[in-house]
Amino acid sequence: MFRTIVNPLRLLFLLPRRPGEFWDRASAILSSRWEASRRVAYPTTDSETSRAILSEALDADVAKNFSEPGLAEVSAQVYKKQTLSSGGPFPAMYNGDSLLASFCYSITRSLKARQVVETGVCYGVTSAHILKAMQMNGEGHLNSVDIPPLGKDADAQVGRFIPEELRHRWTLHRGTSAQLLGPLLSKLGSIDMFIHDSLHTYQNMRDEFAAAWPILRPGGVLVSDDVQGNPAFQELAARLDVATHVVIQEKGKDALFGVAVKSK
Repeated sequence: MFRTIVNPLRLLFLLPRRPGEFWDRASAILSSRWEASRRVAYPTTDSETSRAILSEALDADVAKNFSEPGLAEVSAQVYKKQTLSSGGPFPAMYNGDSLLASFCYSITRSLKARQVVETGVCYGVTSAHILKAMQMNGEGHLNSVDIPPLGKDADAQVGRFIPEELRHRWTLHRGTSAQLLGPLLSKLGSIDMFIHDSLHTYQNMRDEFAAAWPILRPGGVLVSDDVQGNPAFQELAARLDVATHVVIQEKGKDALFGVAVKSK
């Protein structure tokens, strides 16, 4: 997950080896600090009501998927890996929220999603839930775009919580969304679902939404974590081709995630 946590010395050492990546990371740090005070007061919808709203919009029982054995199984697998893990370059707070992951699982099931793209992976909490839903559906592939923080063996840690039996449906693209997302989406042509969980600046979120929304199929879904920091999701939700949207409070975190459904 492309976050702004960085050891200044590691960043400096990166300059002669990977100058492009150095400037990407440095720009991300500056953007994040510049926007630190741009929080938005989003009205929120509770989880149960959100499930009902999304069920109607997707013409599927989103709520029912929350009680599936498959969801319980992958949640337990991820939780076990979290409790056994120590150290690593990603602080625990940067793992995908369990409620966000559960909604991604349920929406993937409801859409019978065949093509899903996400930005930001971290240890792969949300990714694992999406991939489990695809396994339950019997089809689908997840393409993830991520650049890890600078740290020892950081690249090897990306997606570490994803169970081995789910990985054949997953492709990881190393780099920033600014570099890789556009070409990836052009290659895919159409997607069923998009999840933003990378750099949460207004510019980056707006650019990702602008790239993903046009090729999101009618009735498809865009999910964005940490929408509270700027008005990017608010602007997306105001589009005329948004059938419905909800903003949900995450568990145990001062953060919100948003879900927008594209009109059919």
